[in-house]
Amino acid sequence: MTARPDPRWGRDDLIPVAIEVDGGARTLAAVARCPPAPTRGVVVLHELFGPQPEIGRVIERFSQAGYAAIAPDLFSAGALRCVAQLTRAMRTGDGPAVDRIAAVRAWLCAETGLAPDHIGLIGFCFGGGFALAVGRGWGAISANYGRLPAEAALAGLGPTIACFGARDRSLTGAGPALDAALTRAGVPHEVHVVPDVGHSFLTDGHHPIAAACTATLLRIGFDPTAAEASWARIFAYFDHHLGAPRPGGPG
Repeated sequence: MTARPDPRWGRDDLIPVAIEVDGGARTLAAVARCPPAPTRGVVVLHELFGPQPEIGRVIERFSQAGYAAIAPDLFSAGALRCVAQLTRAMRTGDGPAVDRIAAVRAWLCAETGLAPDHIGLIGFCFGGGFALAVGRGWGAISANYGRLPAEAALAGLGPTIACFGARDRSLTGAGPALDAALTRAGVPHEVHVVPDVGHSFLTDGHHPIAAACTATLLRIGFDPTAAEASWARIFAYFDHHLGAPRPGGPG
C-alpha cells in the first residue's frame, strides 16, 4: 500500500492500493474502503472519464452498506494503451485486462477473507460494458449504460442486473438486445430501461463540456429520483446473490 491518497477520487479516506498484475511485472493502482467484518464485497469499474469524485462516492455508498469496496484505475498504465486493451477484452472476453480485474478480486478476497462468490462487479459507461465482458464466474454483476460485448463473452456470466437510460440515443435498443442475449446464454438477469433519463444518470458527476458536446446523443445527466430507484434495485439484487448484511450491521 502507499500512504498518499489519490485526489482524483475526491475523497481522502480511501486507501490507495498497488496490486501486482501481469505475473508481478506491473502494478495496478486502486483505492479501497473496507468496513469491519464485511459479509460481501464489490469491485467498481469507472467510466471513460477515468477516476473521478463520483466514483469515489460510489465506493462510499457501498462501504456504508457494509461492502468491502475497491476501484481500480483502469487507465493506470496510460489511457490510450489501456482503452485499446479493454476494447479488445470486450470483443473476446479474455486477455490481460480480464486477468487484471481477477487480480483485483483476489486482492479483496485476501484482505477480507471473503469467498470469490461473495464479490460483485459494478461498472458504469465504458466500465459497464467491461463488466459484462469480464464477469464470468463472479457472484453478481451490475452493468450500467455500457456497450454490449461480443455475445460469446457472456457465456458463464454471473447473475446480472443492467440499467440503461431511455433517452441515451447511443445505446438505443441495447437493453432489449442484452436481455435477449443473456436469455440465450442462460444467465439469470434483470434488464431495466429507465424512462426520461440519459447516459450517466446513476452518478452525480460534473462534466459540463462532455454533456454539452453530446447533448443530443447521450443526454448525460444525473437524475436523483431515477438514480435512487435504480440503486435500490441494484442493492436488492446484490443482497440476493452475494448475501444480505449482518443483522444490526451497516446497510
